[in-house]
Amino acid sequence: MSVELDATNLSIEGEIPNGLNGVFLKNSPTSLFHPAGSGFPATGAGKVHALYFENGAARYRNRWVRTEEYRAERAAGHPLAESSAGAHPANSRIVAHAGHLLAMGDAGRPYRLDWGLHTLGPNDFQTAFPGGMLSHSKLDPETGEMILLANETRECRLDCLTVDPTGKLARILSFDSPWPSTIHDIAVTRNYIVVIVSPFVLEDPAPRWRPVMGTAVALIPRRGTEQGIRWFETRPFFHLHVMNAFEKDRYIELQLPWYSSWREGAPPVGAELRRLRINLENRTIIDEQIDDCACEFPRIDDRFAMRENRFGYTAFRNTRPGEQPAEGSFEGFARYDFKAASRTVHTLPPGEFVGEPVFVPARNAGNEGEGYLMAIVFNALQDRTSLRIYDAQNLYAPPLAQIQLPCRVPAGCHASWVPHPDAS
Repeated sequence: MSVELDATNLSIEGEIPNGLNGVFLKNSPTSLFHPAGSGFPATGAGKVHALYFENGAARYRNRWVRTEEYRAERAAGHPLAESSAGAHPANSRIVAHAGHLLAMGDAGRPYRLDWGLHTLGPNDFQTAFPGGMLSHSKLDPETGEMILLANETRECRLDCLTVDPTGKLARILSFDSPWPSTIHDIAVTRNYIVVIVSPFVLEDPAPRWRPVMGTAVALIPRRGTEQGIRWFETRPFFHLHVMNAFEKDRYIELQLPWYSSWREGAPPVGAELRRLRINLENRTIIDEQIDDCACEFPRIDDRFAMRENRFGYTAFRNTRPGEQPAEGSFEGFARYDFKAASRTVHTLPPGEFVGEPVFVPARNAGNEGEGYLMAIVFNALQDRTSLRIYDAQNLYAPPLAQIQLPCRVPAGCHASWVPHPDAS
């Protein structure tokens, strides 16, 4: 997977839906060199894979994100220690904002890319940039704002940033964290930012799971001051990602995969989908199980972000006989209908694994859920990677289109869809 390449005239089984014009993007940490052993290279360099769609055709391109760390490792000719340049930023997610693509990770600054995936340089949002920026920003579909969080674990400080639709920093709000903890994602509603500080405490010589501390939840007003921040306490849990969050009556509701413990070097416990209800009046938090099966990489129809959503989509754990679960990938994907309290699962054939599914609205779609699920699928038996497009309202059906890719594409981390009429 070390080669950068372009490919046209891709083999397509089925038919790409009419009007599906834009770019499917996937950013994954990838080893620049080939170390002994195997596993998920969480600190690997960011490599972006793109499929450009236009009028029923598709072409593929991949490029490394040319960060300072990438250049240092290339110059050295071997992996560097994490303490120097080995912990790569910009390696887990791609978002589009203010006319550019942003490659984001959980260390350092995002990097700006153009539509051809050429690295333009780091993005400091025209301000003194705090370190430790999380890869999961949130885009407000109504205001065009982007909300980000920086986790300064050494100083035990959190910085909430609001970036306006032009890409300039509009607001920064800094406050103390109760303890240094791993944070990968945040929740945002129309009026609040929710930050969950789990009892996975970053301490020397190694992080520790300390359930006796419980979980601290910060409720931050999007347009207020530090004095308006409220802290809540609830039972210990860990989370990586948030599906959605919204305000309803006197509550804030979050949907997320829930882990009952998280330990270095041990399999995670949980990952079932739950909802949290934060009571704004009596400062209590109630959690409720939605499903008892493991899932991850939750997504929604992004047009309904920060509003009450009916549907949610996840990668779904459905282990098949004789197979070991693959790290970073799943055996199927699911659609949750919260109004009907139902779940639809598409399980892949033996030997196939899927990463994060992305919902893409159909052209002129008005209602939530009218569109497609797109996902990278790896066939381990044939050593082939494809992008598949499914009807999001009929997941039991075969894919509408299957596009064979010219190289392997890692299952993790995150994928995005960017509608763009000139993307090709």
